[in-house]
Amino acid sequence: MKYNISYYLGAIFAVPVALIIGFISTTYFAFDQWIDWFVMLGSYIGAYMPIQWMTSKQYLEQAGLSRREYKYVRKHLSEASPKIKTLMSQYTKVRSIKDFKNVNEINRIARIIYKTVQKQPRKFFKVDSFFFSHLDNTVNLVDYYMHLVRMPQKNKEEMNQLHTARITLEELKRTLQADLRALNSEDFQALSVEVDLAKINQPAEHKKLETDELVKVPVIKKRQEERIER
Repeated sequence: MKYNISYYLGAIFAVPVALIIGFISTTYFAFDQWIDWFVMLGSYIGAYMPIQWMTSKQYLEQAGLSRREYKYVRKHLSEASPKIKTLMSQYTKVRSIKDFKNVNEINRIARIIYKTVQKQPRKFFKVDSFFFSHLDNTVNLVDYYMHLVRMPQKNKEEMNQLHTARITLEELKRTLQADLRALNSEDFQALSVEVDLAKINQPAEHKKLETDELVKVPVIKKRQEERIER
């Protein structure tokens, strides 16, 4: 996330400040060595904290989040990360083309949602149900299904259970697709507005040319028909 850049910026500026202050302390003042180290540490923290705070604040303002909201989103992203990796590992257990298509589509949607929220944390609140329940349900069902479908000598009842699980998996996939649509709804609305504005601001000359073309087409067609009749 861009927020993490604030940590690097703070360190980049704080390190030279601490070295300069430390050099001055050891050269011009007769302090004990441990005091010199303490002065360097204090100058590092004194330079690092305001720079990191200001740069992170600027990012949060652009993202439209408070610091508390951002930490909340980051917490859920951290919890979701190993679940996404678990979904990715299911490829090694696939034994049929149909199951591969399902696992691949589920993985693709889950990764898109995760990556999008990672880049735009504000969108977390549009798909919070994905992080609270949908992802967990999908990961658990896929894991159990992929494990059991490989087991040999399954009886009729077990086959029926696997069939039911496959249908449920399809339903979960549609749920994830709905989450993805909710995630992108704002962008599609913005796209629609831009298209409408582009049409409104279309140059008058361009509109006139289009109108002239519409008028010329039937005229040219009529002339061609007259030549044919002659």
